[in-house]
Amino acid sequence: MTNKPPFDSWEKMANEMAQFFISTETQTHAIDKLTKLKQENRLLKDFWSEFVTWKELSRYNEVTLVGLFKKGVHLALAQKLVEIGQMRNSNSLNEWYEKVLSFERSRREAIEKFGRRRSLENSGDMKKKLVLDILR
Repeated sequence: MTNKPPFDSWEKMANEMAQFFISTETQTHAIDKLTKLKQENRLLKDFWSEFVTWKELSRYNEVTLVGLFKKGVHLALAQKLVEIGQMRNSNSLNEWYEKVLSFERSRREAIEKFGRRRSLENSGDMKKKLVLDILR
């Protein structure tokens, strides 16, 4: 007779132990941190590192975590991914992270290559741009 291990993987064992050892105060603190966490001007990797720390302690499910990730990540990045249709129906946190990371890298490379886009609306060039667009 062979003894079957009580857990199929290390991750399952860690999750079971966390359920037992994480206090409600710790969980409440993690939830508070997650709901207030914003990427702002940080790199996505830095935001993700902090997000993952609180995610584990919150015990939230994947759908809730995706919602919090979308609210916390830089608004322009999340909006662009939804606009271009890549992430409209995804509830995978890792998929969101990978897509936002890829998009952020592409954006940084474009800025390095072409510079930052300046707003024409605040300059006298807006009329010139409209005329040039019409002539094309």
